[in-house]
Amino acid sequence: MNWRYIAYFFGVPMTVAIYAGLNNWEMQNIAGLTPSLFFYLAHSMLPWWITCTLTTTTKLSLARWKPPWLIILLVGHTLGCIVVTFFSNWLTGIYEAAWPELEITGHIVPLMSAEFWVYWARAGVIWVGINFLFDRFFGLPLYRYVIPRGYEVKNGSGATHSSTAENWNNHPPGFIDRLPVSLSPDEVLAIKAEQHYIKVYTPQKDYMVLYRFSDAIRELDQALGLQVHRSFWVNTSAIESVQAKAKDFRIKLKTGAEIPVSGPYQGLVREHARTQRLSLRG
Repeated sequence: MNWRYIAYFFGVPMTVAIYAGLNNWEMQNIAGLTPSLFFYLAHSMLPWWITCTLTTTTKLSLARWKPPWLIILLVGHTLGCIVVTFFSNWLTGIYEAAWPELEITGHIVPLMSAEFWVYWARAGVIWVGINFLFDRFFGLPLYRYVIPRGYEVKNGSGATHSSTAENWNNHPPGFIDRLPVSLSPDEVLAIKAEQHYIKVYTPQKDYMVLYRFSDAIRELDQALGLQVHRSFWVNTSAIESVQAKAKDFRIKLKTGAEIPVSGPYQGLVREHARTQRLSLRG
């Protein structure tokens, strides 16, 4: 399993649980360290998995309308809170019965009460924040309908240069035939959408071709490059450095050309820069 999935599905809830369990000194003194850690692990891991499952179910159920990513997260989170409330209250009651001196019945939350919505808001900030972090910075867009092109390459399909060249020779992109020169895979440095045209960046000069951008990137070998913006695709071998400022996130090609990187693709580009040890300037 990819380390991102391990970190997301296991690392996040375990970290939250261990932090909370080790910081509840009163429970440790009364019930002991192991029961305290188990209490928070149960309150963290199972609810996390339930919320992930319900968010995925929400995404699949609403696929016809394709609502924004944040809506998917909030609907899944709300459903998760409703289901988790019953489990959380049940587990809290068991601990209260076993160790009455804990006096934790105040943690039992009636469904749809004011306390429930406080819990919903607090847990929601954590849920959305962590998903934003994994989506934008760790390259794990779990709840999007449109996955930025190139995530599949980053997550493990590492084709060699020779296989890319072979694919290019056997199935070249259609726009190649419309260029006044013959190009190898490494010579297509980037592509930019220009209304009904595409601009093809090469080491020598740029060419304008009447061609759909979506068709061009679909026909290109995914091992060759990444889509980094709704209007830009880049050849990864042409990237010299990455400027990762929040309001000025861009790629610098070896030719000196600069390509903007939009929000949904920033995690992908950061990860590529790290794995390829490219200059990453914040």
